[in-house]
Amino acid sequence: MTRRASRLARLTAAAVIGLGATLPNLAHAFGLIRDAEIERTLADMSAPVFSAAGLSPATIDIYIINDPSLNAFVAGGRNVFLHTGLLVQLGTPEELIGVIAHETGHIAGGHLTRRMINLRNAQGPALIGLLLGIAAAAAAGSGDAGAAIAAGSQSLITRNLLRFNRGEEAAADQAALDYMARARVNPEGMLKVLERFRGQEVLSVGNLDPYTLTHPLSTQRMQLIEREVAESKGRSYPSDPERDYWHGRMRAKLEGFLSNPQRVLDKYENAEETEQVLYAKAVAYHRLPDQAKALAAMDRLLALRPNDPFYLELKGQLLFEQAHPEEAVSYYRKAVAAAPDEPLLKAGLGRVLIALNTKATDAEALKVLESARRDDPGDPSMLRDLAIAYSRAGNDGMAALVTAERFALNGDRKDAALHARRASTILPQGSPGWLRAQDIVALADEKD
Repeated sequence: MTRRASRLARLTAAAVIGLGATLPNLAHAFGLIRDAEIERTLADMSAPVFSAAGLSPATIDIYIINDPSLNAFVAGGRNVFLHTGLLVQLGTPEELIGVIAHETGHIAGGHLTRRMINLRNAQGPALIGLLLGIAAAAAAGSGDAGAAIAAGSQSLITRNLLRFNRGEEAAADQAALDYMARARVNPEGMLKVLERFRGQEVLSVGNLDPYTLTHPLSTQRMQLIEREVAESKGRSYPSDPERDYWHGRMRAKLEGFLSNPQRVLDKYENAEETEQVLYAKAVAYHRLPDQAKALAAMDRLLALRPNDPFYLELKGQLLFEQAHPEEAVSYYRKAVAAAPDEPLLKAGLGRVLIALNTKATDAEALKVLESARRDDPGDPSMLRDLAIAYSRAGNDGMAALVTAERFALNGDRKDAALHARRASTILPQGSPGWLRAQDIVALADEKD
């Protein structure tokens, strides 16, 4: 699956955090998580719903916000934002698909167009700052977190951009139930999610789950959904074992990376050691850190699925973060071979090859990272490594260009223009790289 590099992805890279070497910073930062396995899982789960809505899955981007609260929203066009809390807390894929189907109903119903006026003048980092401010405000139940990021009040953001009226909510519900039926997903999952929020409208704002701040749930609306689900033929649709499996792995991985590692280990101390439990424990051991147990757990997982690209990636990551790039590289190579259409895996391989710092590995890194850039040009960590690869290859012009692109993604116009001008003096005039450098200079010089 080649993932489309959306305009928003290019604009919001400053807020993106990978599940790689930056993991220790996750607890101290608010941003978007990038992970090849989780992104693929969500894409596979959502594609049938998008198709049922008459929307091309390639035109919709799903973003994962590192936030433990139960929330989801759509903003900035065809962009679905899911909190990690939602991904971990919803126990079945049908529940998660119900949320995605509901948000898709808002997109297909054109509900966002009424709220876009306040986004029209938001450009670059201002856009993602506003969107993350929205999420922070909704998650916190007050304006403090959102104001810190978006410099705007929560009430204004919620009212004008995210909060849907009850008519829109009812329309999105009806659409979601239709999409789930067409996708052959049991609609009881959607009902289970909404039952979590039953009665919350009588609570004070500070006690509300953030989802109810933007998705008002009335008694009438709930009764209508219950009747529709009770009459739906979709109640007989069985669960999909493959979907259940990948959903379980996603939850285990997020739990291992984002929860307190000792708590994860204590939770599963006496539990049946399923593959998902072993996955969560492997990550928790790594973060503890107890690297011997982490590697032993990964070896057991790889014995079960020797060609699993994401197990191979994680084994490589563990070795790399233990300062063993010479051992890590073989696992990353196998991961890319098993999933050659995953740019984040290629970016990881490139990073390890750069660390090996030989002529052969530098040449391989350049090839791998150029491929990753073609598929996902909005990854600043990849661009940093690609600049190193170009520099070591003696291509200072392209090194300057991708450095300019990285600064542009981070919203640093001054340094973006500086490196783009340098690239323009080195690259052949009229070449694609030279033209790209000119574009960056022009954009950097634009007045707000």
